[in-house]
Amino acid sequence: METDIKYIREDIKDIKDNHLKAMANKIECIIQKLTSKRPSWTVSWLITFLGSAVIGLLVLLFKRGG
Repeated sequence: METDIKYIREDIKDIKDNHLKAMANKIECIIQKLTSKRPSWTVSWLITFLGSAVIGLLVLLFKRGG
């Protein structure tokens, strides 16, 4: 029983010393990516709308021409 507790304590120490630091570093990297400058939703919607309009006009043009 005592050896089981010893192994459990070693595993917990390993998790605390290694894995938690790695997870904290990855979370920090994700936070930096999320807070970096990105286009606003308005710009995203505008690009989507314009792209759809161009595709719609091309389809209409090819239907009438062909």
